[in-house]
Amino acid sequence: MDWFGGLNVLSLESRRAEEMATLIQKYGGRATVAPSMREQKLDLTAALAAFERDLRAGTVHALACMTGVGTRLFLRELAARDPELLTLLRGVPLIARGHKPLQALREFGLSGVMVARPHTWQEVMEAMLAGLQRGQHGVILEYGEATPVAMLRELGHAGIRVTSVPVYRCAFPLDPAPLAQAIRDVVLGGPDVLLLSSGTQALHFLKYAERLKLLDEARAALNRLVIVSIGPACSEAAADLGLRIDLEANPHKMGILVRTAAEHAPGIIAGRGLRKTG
Repeated sequence: MDWFGGLNVLSLESRRAEEMATLIQKYGGRATVAPSMREQKLDLTAALAAFERDLRAGTVHALACMTGVGTRLFLRELAARDPELLTLLRGVPLIARGHKPLQALREFGLSGVMVARPHTWQEVMEAMLAGLQRGQHGVILEYGEATPVAMLRELGHAGIRVTSVPVYRCAFPLDPAPLAQAIRDVVLGGPDVLLLSSGTQALHFLKYAERLKLLDEARAALNRLVIVSIGPACSEAAADLGLRIDLEANPHKMGILVRTAAEHAPGIIAGRGLRKTG
């Protein structure tokens, strides 16, 4: 099988950029990896103090863990504050958005319940609605972007008090030059395929395009690419930004993302009559 067959493949991966480039090349693609974000840790002092107060008072009735990174950061600082707090947390229902936050909980001796597939904020919201009663208090460990307004609205309508704890935010990379060049390349028609492993990657691509005064051109150019998502949460975020997702990895892993793109993108491009020659 020819897989990508020499197609130009753009990834916005940051943390695992080298691994992504290797995978794309393995499947016969010409890889461009432009890191789109960095995780910016926030000061948790006030949030931890409030959480400790509520936890000791028995007024935390559920903790929703949205990512592995955010969960580890929060629990590490919580344990540093007082190891007894982890013991108290064992009496609180812990909701994990997927395998990674569940694994993070286990690393701290905690057990949680993983929500149903496709592991988006909607499944977390449904788990909280099912497990909490009117007047009870649920805490959400935010990741990257703020808790969706629709989620807060639905929980509020059910009479559930929600506290969102922003553990970290996603900022632009310290060196944004590769991202800027990738945006210009997309506008000029360079890449054939875009791989997305998080919705924040798409958000930062468009936000930086706006900084470059190329937002309209970048949006139009993205419609030409075959865009492949790592999973439902990523697809949902991209759709909210007005992007069309052509393929979705299943199961939702980086290797499957690249393989899925390599297997199907050439056919999609050929069907659209967009394959570049020469």
